[in-house]
Amino acid sequence: MKKAIFILIILILSLLYYLGVLTSRETLPFSKEFFSVESPASSDRPWNLERGTSLNQKELNQLYQLKLDKGFQNVPVLSFLLIRASEQARKKGDNDQAIQMAQSSIKFSPDLAQPYYELARDLWNQNPFQLHKILSEVFKGIAVEFQYYPNSVRLFFNTFYILSNAILMTFIVFGIVVMIKYLPLYTYDIRKNMTQEIFRLVINSLKVLILFIPFFLRLDILWSIFFWLVLLWGYVSKREKQFILIFLIALVYLPFFVHDSFSFLGGASSDIILELNQTNHENWGKETEGKLRTWLATHPHDPEVLFSLGLAEKRQGRYSEASEFYKRAIEQDPKFSEALSNLGNAFLAQKQTTLAIASYQQAIGIHPDRGSYYYNLWRAYSQESYLSGKVDQALQRAQQLDPELISYYSVIDSPNLNRLVIDETLTFQRFWKRSLDQLVGREGYLFPLFKAWFEKTPSRVPFLTPVLFLGFLIAMARFCRTKRFLTRCPMCGSPTYRLYLGTSDEEFICFNCYRMFIQKEKLHTKIVEKKSLQIQQFQRQNDLISRLLSFFVVGFGYLWREEIFKGLLVLLIFFIFILRFIYWGGAMPSSFPRLSLNVWRWILWGGLFLIFYFVLVRQIYRLKARFKSEKDRSANR
Repeated sequence: MKKAIFILIILILSLLYYLGVLTSRETLPFSKEFFSVESPASSDRPWNLERGTSLNQKELNQLYQLKLDKGFQNVPVLSFLLIRASEQARKKGDNDQAIQMAQSSIKFSPDLAQPYYELARDLWNQNPFQLHKILSEVFKGIAVEFQYYPNSVRLFFNTFYILSNAILMTFIVFGIVVMIKYLPLYTYDIRKNMTQEIFRLVINSLKVLILFIPFFLRLDILWSIFFWLVLLWGYVSKREKQFILIFLIALVYLPFFVHDSFSFLGGASSDIILELNQTNHENWGKETEGKLRTWLATHPHDPEVLFSLGLAEKRQGRYSEASEFYKRAIEQDPKFSEALSNLGNAFLAQKQTTLAIASYQQAIGIHPDRGSYYYNLWRAYSQESYLSGKVDQALQRAQQLDPELISYYSVIDSPNLNRLVIDETLTFQRFWKRSLDQLVGREGYLFPLFKAWFEKTPSRVPFLTPVLFLGFLIAMARFCRTKRFLTRCPMCGSPTYRLYLGTSDEEFICFNCYRMFIQKEKLHTKIVEKKSLQIQQFQRQNDLISRLLSFFVVGFGYLWREEIFKGLLVLLIFFIFILRFIYWGGAMPSSFPRLSLNVWRWILWGGLFLIFYFVLVRQIYRLKARFKSEKDRSANR
């Protein structure tokens, strides 16, 4: 019991230290504060929304028409005000008004997930049995969550952050289990070889001193545990050695990639992508446009920034300026078909139909499968009487390629050029490609994989790198081949050499257990009773430790019983749940305002965790001792 409590205290303190709870400063790079990124919402908005939730349906329709005239895809500020109005109406019991506000919120921001979730809540409140409608809105919200760049980046980083922490916390528990099992053999070996000889005294003193190297170098907890695992390399089993190697790979790459991801997301390169997204898919202001121009001053050959500035100028009616930006973007990327199509729209707005037709045809030559290009070409052909024969052909081709989009634009009866033609925008895939290219750098994907091995390890010695740990691991592996190491008998727990194979190649029965329980030699009754009592006490202690600690750290029991793969998998899932609850709002919070508490999400995650917890604890509790003494066997008979 005392040993189980001692191990539990070590586990709790280690995990709390890892999370930065017990340190005066945060444990980098994995800490909540270190990775908190909150993008302030722009204060420069084209509309005054102070009236917010008091807007009636007529005013909302007018604002919606204004949104279409401006060419905006999403208006997040107005959508969230409508969500607030929907919440208020739902609390008052006016379900029809709540649903109407949520539907209006979707109209103003179809790329945001929150309006769909709000509509699903309203539908549930109206009638919980219309599950087909409720689930349809939920799935739409999930779909746009992955398709809208700011949300998808935050979702990916939060998932990667939680998964990385869960993996490393799992290896912390694995390392502690291995050390508790084999460190006593290391110290037993020192005591056993302690003699009066000066040479042996010096060697054993060095063995003791080596244990404290992580403290001298001030290594963090992960590298300290890895150091001790490598030091015990000769004592651990073959399966455990494999997972120690995996531990090294995870320890090298996970902090490196998470730190690099955070540095990128907190840097100017990531900010400019968010500004590009806002210019292309949201309502923007002078602040956003100013940031793009500032970036262009230092990066004059960025075609995507040039394209976005051209789009902003065109939506504001400055067609000649838009044309210049589009031309510069095409100079930098001649295959930029979106810029060619939008350049045609700018020419068409300036009554330069011939130039517009040429631009559309160039865009079609690059991507002949885009229905919007043929639709714009149809609009241009319609302006020229001598091209009447080609008008129907262009429209038919557009309808074949994208019937839904063309049907939507064909019924628009508005003189506004932002609605008569289709302006292309930078896509979700293009934003992600730009993000990955800037994250990886010009060197390519292999360079970060190589560079990670030469990153500095948090320690007192600045030149300490993972390469030194790899060299230390290789040296220990070679040294252990030439020397016999003690192991612990799985039956009685006594230190022994690897003389007799047990039921598997990882179990080694000690000499006395082998004689009494494998060969069935007839020994004195008192000797057998004494050995049986030792086996009984050892197995009961192991059983108590595995059961008791599994109530606090699910999966510990499997690791303690040497079911390593199953134990690591269960621990990983357990820590994913724990970190999900700790970082409920995400390691990188959203810049959007928080909505009311989503009780159903808590119920879903909490219910899954409870099912997982009770199933695993029940399985651990029903496990039997691996070996039985003669007394236990006689009792069973």
